Amino acid sequence: MLTNKNIRIKEIIPFDLQRKVVSHMTSSSWKNVPLVSYLYEPDITDFYAEFKEVAVQRPADAPKITFNTLMLKTIVEGLRVAPLLNALLEYNPRTVNGRLLVCEDINISLPWLLADGRMITPIVARANQMSLTEISVAVSTMRQKIENTNIDEMLYRSARADTLGELKHLNPFMISRVASAFFGSQKLKRLHGAEKKSYYSSPNESHLTEKDIMEGTVTISNIGSLYREQHGAFGLLEIVPPQVLAVGIGAVQEKPGVFLNSAGIAQIGVRKILPICLAFDHRAVDFDTLTPFLKRLDGLFAHPQEIKNW
Repeated sequence: MLTNKNIRIKEIIPFDLQRKVVSHMTSSSWKNVPLVSYLYEPDITDFYAEFKEVAVQRPADAPKITFNTLMLKTIVEGLRVAPLLNALLEYNPRTVNGRLLVCEDINISLPWLLADGRMITPIVARANQMSLTEISVAVSTMRQKIENTNIDEMLYRSARADTLGELKHLNPFMISRVASAFFGSQKLKRLHGAEKKSYYSSPNESHLTEKDIMEGTVTISNIGSLYREQHGAFGLLEIVPPQVLAVGIGAVQEKPGVFLNSAGIAQIGVRKILPICLAFDHRAVDFDTLTPFLKRLDGLFAHPQEIKNW
């Protein structure tokens, strides 16, 4: 509560359900996850040129390939050779017992900015089974499903599922969360009556459900898509428990760098650099787990011809 009564308040904005979900997940992450944050700055000059060529050569009736979808596919390729990063952690701090659940499918949690300024994190499910075109189609389909989704209703069902799971583990703090959700000035607003019946009469495939935001195995955030002219980078990144890896992609930036010309001679020139923050849960893995992931991406950025076969 504000103690200095001389500070004039222009506006009071109570947390809506989306903000409550975000604040709960991020505060839980920072309280419970001892993470290592690594800033990776690869030279993607040749890779970016290859992307531009592939995008131009695609048939007019083919799904559009964006740099964002290309990076999703690239991260998936890295996770293929570093499977321990695509995992969920179960850990008991009282007994120090834990286990790593390595996931068969790569379900990408993809932070998505809504038209009203709120953020949700739907998933691209089984991205490891998709071609570059299929990932592009999945992202496009996600956009359509979001437009058909009542976001508050979906978040309510997600929060309810999370709360019930915590109650099963006898978490006493959930009692106050339940009370806040159903009573008081900030109680949750849900669909009712005919509106609710109409919404749920449509098939689940037409809109997002709680499963579409709760079954991610790795989170990939791309702030470069929000502001391409930025010159900064992620320094830290929260991990969404029980996931063990979060990836934060910045905007492509031009910087001076050393490269080998066609004659194999080192030169200094303007290069395209992509800042990528990689945060991993140190309880689950060590930095050596990240090494094959980095080597795979280094290879793709240096020799990008492979993306023509994606």
